[in-house]
Amino acid sequence: MAIKNQPDEDKRYLRASSYDVARAAGVAQSTVSRCFKQDSNISESTRSRVLKIAADLGYTPNSLARSLITQRSHMVGVFCSEFTLCNNPELVNAISSALKHSGISMLLMIVENDSSIEATLPEALAYPLDGLISCVFMTEEQIQLFGKRRVPIVFFNRNIRSKGIDCILTDQAEGAALMASKLHASGHRRILCVGGPSDAPEDSVGYTRLKGFLEAINKLGGIEITCIHADYSYESGRKQFLSFFAKSALPDAIFCVNDQLALGVMDACRYDCGITIPKDVSVAGFDNVSDAGRPVYNLTTIHQQIVPMATRAVDLILRRIAQPELPEETVLFRGILIERTSA
Repeated sequence: MAIKNQPDEDKRYLRASSYDVARAAGVAQSTVSRCFKQDSNISESTRSRVLKIAADLGYTPNSLARSLITQRSHMVGVFCSEFTLCNNPELVNAISSALKHSGISMLLMIVENDSSIEATLPEALAYPLDGLISCVFMTEEQIQLFGKRRVPIVFFNRNIRSKGIDCILTDQAEGAALMASKLHASGHRRILCVGGPSDAPEDSVGYTRLKGFLEAINKLGGIEITCIHADYSYESGRKQFLSFFAKSALPDAIFCVNDQLALGVMDACRYDCGITIPKDVSVAGFDNVSDAGRPVYNLTTIHQQIVPMATRAVDLILRRIAQPELPEETVLFRGILIERTSA
C-alpha cells in the first residue's frame, strides 16, 4: 500500500531558518543576520520589517551555529557538585549573575562529587565552550583535555597548581585560624572539631580548614582537642555528634568545618540531647550559608565573600580567553568572622 506524503504536516515540526526569513522578506540571507546585530550598518526600516517577519515565523538566531563561524560561543561552562548546589546555591547564583552581567551564557554541569567528574567530561567537551569555571577538583590529565581544545579554566575555591590555570578562593586556613582565636579568647579550653571525611585529600577545602584551625589553636596552648569526622552534610553532623556524645563528655565549644555540619550539631544538641546553646556549649561553623543567619540558628561562622569572588572569577576567565599566554594567578579572599548568638 502506498504511503501518502504529508509535507504540510511535517513542516509543523521544522524550525524556521534564516533562509526562510530572507525569502519571506525578499532580502539576502546575510541581511537577516545583520538585522540581529545592533551595531550593524542597516536601515531601521529594513531591520524592523525583517525582525517582524522573523517573529511571525518563530525564527531566532542559532548561537551554537554562529559559534562555528566566529569561533566564540559566548558560553562558559560551570562544574558544580550536587552538595554545593543543594547547600550553597548562593555560589551558583553569584557566578550566573556575574556571567550574565558580562553578556556570557552559563552551561551548568552537576557532578555528584569531586571524584565523579570523569563521567561528565564527555558532555562538557562536546560543547563549544569559551571557558570553564570549576567548583570541583580536576586532575592534571582532565585539565589537559580542555587545554587541547583551548578552553581555559578558572578554579573556584579549589587550589590547583597547573600551568595557565587561575584560581580564586577563600583563605581557608586564615579563616579557620580566626575562629580558633575567637573561641580561645572567649575562654573555651575543651574543643570538639567536626571535620570532613578522614580520607579527604590534603588540598580539599575541609582538610585545609581543619588543619588551619588545629595549627592555630595548638599555638595558643592549653587546649584539649578532640576530632571526629563526617561527610559535610547536616545529617552526618547530627549523627556523628550524637555518636560522640553517647561516649564522651560535652566540650566547651564545637568547631565545624562547614555550616551544614554545624546546623546538624546544633539540632542534635537542642532536640536530641537537651543541651542549651550557647549556655552549655558554643557552636561555630564556616561558610555563612543563608540558613546560618536564621533566628533558629544564629550561627557564628566565617563568611565567604561569594559575590566578589564570583565577579573576580568571571574577570579572570574573560582575561584568560582574551590572553591565553598570561601567567597564572591565584587570588585569595579573606574570610570574615560573623559573630552571632551560637558562640
